Amino acid sequence: MATNLTHGRPARLLIVFALPMMLGNICQLLYSMADMIIVGKTLGVNALAGVGLTGPISFMFIGMVLGLSQGFGILSAQLYGAGNKAELRRAFAASLILGAVISVLLAFASVLAEPALRLTNAPADAFVPALDYLQVFLLGSGAMAFYNILSSNITAIGDSRTPLLFLVLTCVLNIALDLLFILGFNMGTRGAAWATVLSSAVSVLLCFVHIWRRIPELRPHINDWRHLHRSLFARLLMLGLPMGLQGALINVGFLAIQTALNSLGTNAIAACTSVARIDAIAVMPLISIGRAISTFSGQNIGAMRPDRVHQGMKDGCLVSVVYAWLAAAFCIALGETLIRLFVGNDQEIVVNLGQRLIQIQCGLYWLFALMVILRNTLQGLGMSIVATASGLFELGMRCGAALFLVGPLGFDGICLASPLAWMGAILLLVPAYVFWKRRNTVTRA
Repeated sequence: MATNLTHGRPARLLIVFALPMMLGNICQLLYSMADMIIVGKTLGVNALAGVGLTGPISFMFIGMVLGLSQGFGILSAQLYGAGNKAELRRAFAASLILGAVISVLLAFASVLAEPALRLTNAPADAFVPALDYLQVFLLGSGAMAFYNILSSNITAIGDSRTPLLFLVLTCVLNIALDLLFILGFNMGTRGAAWATVLSSAVSVLLCFVHIWRRIPELRPHINDWRHLHRSLFARLLMLGLPMGLQGALINVGFLAIQTALNSLGTNAIAACTSVARIDAIAVMPLISIGRAISTFSGQNIGAMRPDRVHQGMKDGCLVSVVYAWLAAAFCIALGETLIRLFVGNDQEIVVNLGQRLIQIQCGLYWLFALMVILRNTLQGLGMSIVATASGLFELGMRCGAALFLVGPLGFDGICLASPLAWMGAILLLVPAYVFWKRRNTVTRA
């Protein structure tokens, strides 16, 4: 059901709108976590480290896709807020065409899996399981690209509940396929990748059926396909490409950290892989609130309500920072127990390293909260270039940590990388938002 976010209390709207996205994304991460638990418990630490090695590489590609799809959704939110139904349908049709092109390019990217892993100096004992996982993941990542494009458009018109339902169904399917492929067919890490790809394909099918049956605001008419003008594609790409580049740049920074981490050995890699899954679930509510503020800002700027944009940003910061403190306390208190979900009882080195990472990184979640709200507010306003520039700041900080901190500090240098990256992004986002607000205030006066 579509929801208009241009009326009502911003704090309440953001929480209610973000909650289904939050639950859906947590479900998505839980089945990713199930991958890791099954891989770590049945295939061993080397396989777990191997899957962890693929993260920065795969998400360098997927980060581009996520940014593009979010950019496409922002245009849809702005058009929906402005009440321009015809252009909204055409924008959705154009995004589907761009999604098909993206899917083909991602499939061809699978040939880069082996050279990319070799560039990261991946340990020999984890190389083969990493390669098996990454090749399949990239080959089928077009399904994930299409799901994110469809989900972003559904969310843009204020419906965050339907993607939750689809994600719950596909999470159950993913876990079942994990058990079948890894334990039943002995497919190793390749089986875990196929489980993720096939479950994503099912979610794409469900989204298509729902849009064509239940969302006339998005369903293109025949004439809409005939009138897809270049300027529409240009608007989508102007919003999507900077955000996609931002996502890719952020993950290039993670790739630099991964390369430095690989020099510390398999235990360090396994520790970071375990904590990464815990961290992803802990910060997912913050990311969901960020997506909500992006849609909120897009609809309200489309409706010419900049005053509500500012109030939404303030409410979003308050809600996010409070949550960040609670999440940090939870993760630090239960860190050891959570890490042991992924590794055997005899892996004390991995557990100790993981606890150290949680204590430093989670304790600074409030920085991440501020960064997410500011960045997504600006993205919803269409200021994608600023968001991309903040990604460059993140990249610089992470690369700096890899080059200058890991050597003298060892694993502590890895622990400090993300907090430093968040600080770097905030240094740009705060003045950019202040500039927008002052200019807007002067304009309205």
